[in-house]
Amino acid sequence: MAELTYRLFMVATAGMLAGTVYLLMSSREVDPKFRRGVYISALVTGIAWYHYQKMTVSFASGDFDTPLRYVDWVLTVPLMFVEVLAVTSKGAEYAQKVRTMGAAALVMIGGGYYGEVSAEAGDAQYWTGFVVSMVAYAFLMRALQAEGTSLTGDAGEAFQKIKNLILIGWIIYPLGFLAPAVSPDLMDLRELLYTVADIINKVGLGVLVLNMAKVQSGEKV
Repeated sequence: MAELTYRLFMVATAGMLAGTVYLLMSSREVDPKFRRGVYISALVTGIAWYHYQKMTVSFASGDFDTPLRYVDWVLTVPLMFVEVLAVTSKGAEYAQKVRTMGAAALVMIGGGYYGEVSAEAGDAQYWTGFVVSMVAYAFLMRALQAEGTSLTGDAGEAFQKIKNLILIGWIIYPLGFLAPAVSPDLMDLRELLYTVADIINKVGLGVLVLNMAKVQSGEKV
């Protein structure tokens, strides 16, 4: 399991870099007024690329630096909501949603970190962090599903794919969190699941946001 997890860290590092380059190059195909979400998507994968280089080295050392992953998430997760909202909202409404969902994302990440650094998986601190994180998670998923209801046609279909990706892809994170509670031997599985989820939810989301921007620019995708 450790070898597979390490190799997946390497795949994620390359994937985040490839995603960043692809998004930036493809942004030229999008109408300028719809590029903001694409640029933010590239920023997300770019930040993740930097951190995955560090995480790969850390995991190879045999003493993985858990806070390093949370440093990445505290930067990239709020930005992921910013990139999604960039294709559905604007003006004061956009700013308000960014503040609300960004704050909820920070609570979710903070709860997860508090639980994950507990002395033992399955103790009171672990479950407290998990519950706090999942409450924020549920709020974010509900808020996300309420987005884009006014979109129709190709734009509505493209945004539904974004919502479906997040709804399904984000389920992997709680599974990773719970893995050590099932067995202490599953610590490597936790990191493997987190890495798979990051690839899907950062690179995959960026590609779907790009497609959404192309649709809004009048292109058939």
